[in-house]
Amino acid sequence: MIKHVLSGVALTAVLALSGLASAAEPVLGLAAIDLQNSFFVRMKEAGDTAAQDYGVKATWQSAEGSLEKQVAIIENFINQKVDAILVDPLDKNALLPVIKKAEAAKIPVITMGNKVEGGWNTSTLYPDRENMSMVARVLGQTLGGEGEVGLLVGTRGNFVSDTREKAFTETLAKEFPNIKLVGIQPTGWDSAKATDAAQTWLTTYPELKAIGCISDSMCLAASAVAQAMDRKLLYAGYDGDEEMHPLLEDGSMVMDVLTGAYRVGYWNIAVAARLAKGEAMPKDLYMPTYFVTSDATAQALAGKGLKFEHITPEAATKAAKAYTEQLGPKLPTSAMTVGQ
Repeated sequence: MIKHVLSGVALTAVLALSGLASAAEPVLGLAAIDLQNSFFVRMKEAGDTAAQDYGVKATWQSAEGSLEKQVAIIENFINQKVDAILVDPLDKNALLPVIKKAEAAKIPVITMGNKVEGGWNTSTLYPDRENMSMVARVLGQTLGGEGEVGLLVGTRGNFVSDTREKAFTETLAKEFPNIKLVGIQPTGWDSAKATDAAQTWLTTYPELKAIGCISDSMCLAASAVAQAMDRKLLYAGYDGDEEMHPLLEDGSMVMDVLTGAYRVGYWNIAVAARLAKGEAMPKDLYMPTYFVTSDATAQALAGKGLKFEHITPEAATKAAKAYTEQLGPKLPTSAMTVGQ
């Protein structure tokens, strides 16, 4: 048997070629808010899958909730000359100077889940106006156009929270004038504050019929309070968290919107990989989402004249992890966004 042995020169050449191949792999730098929260852990898991699917390397750094650290991470990525930078902005306005630095270095920047007016950056957003209007519409129809409702929101000044709040309140005011909005409570995305708000409303308003939420964790907290107080409410929310499925199946949650942590992570890395490889995209991208409700609720609403495409909680469980099929590299660029 003949053994083929590489000479030192040949081996050096092979290693050099290997290094060139590695260097040619686009590198993405991601500045996360943190990497301990379960949402971000799931994001990273699917984002790493996207990096593998798209043939890029994703480097994740945690800002640990610090704006100063987030800016420093981005500046370090610029110095490393990565091929694209992703950031989940802690403060959209405070990031404008460092986005300008990335622009000077010709490095694409993706601002995730927040509308940042940087000019250079691409914002990955959600079709919140359409979605949250439908959430309000479904809740209003289920209530028969009458009753008292509370709304739990995130933080004032946050683009996502403000957009969802505006869509919900304007739709109720326009289409269901006999529904009374008893309160809009900012929670800072904190379930404990959502719990306190729900308890106050249930004590103050004995005729409260429903609570809307701009994020599922708030509705989950409110439902726990209502159960403890032996009160039956309706809920409508946003995120598509699997923890909400029992409420959807028993009809107490009439509508949810599936974004999903896994899908968000995969989508953002997919967008960054495409930009790093030179694909042209709009500056504002809107993630494809799904309305989630039970077939029974959808049929009841159709009987009232409100029809919409939906998936069941069971189907949502599968859709939440079918990100490669929904957003993978074999799909056209147009699959990365929906109209808004």
